[in-house]
Amino acid sequence: MAKPKPEKRAGKRVPWQLPASVSFRGSGRAQVELKNISSRGLFFFTQAKVEENSKLEIVLMMPPELPQFSCQWVCCQATVVRVEEDKPNQKIGVAAVIDRCEALPQI
Repeated sequence: MAKPKPEKRAGKRVPWQLPASVSFRGSGRAQVELKNISSRGLFFFTQAKVEENSKLEIVLMMPPELPQFSCQWVCCQATVVRVEEDKPNQKIGVAAVIDRCEALPQI
């Protein structure tokens, strides 16, 4: 039986299944399906090809459980740390660490 992998997350993940807009360097912007988020990272599903260590820009609404940006639209700069293929659903799972995050102005 395989040993469980050690936990690498620095913050508690919050289930957050809303769409977000991600800008992939060199391949434009796409809508993605968030799975979860923390103050330091997030996980989403996409159909775009993504490589580890690539840089992303993500626009999303933060959940109320994250007090720094609770229920605000934010723009985050992130770095991909893991890519997983979900072959049955033809999606790619992407884990990214948030490098910088700024609240967007309300309109």
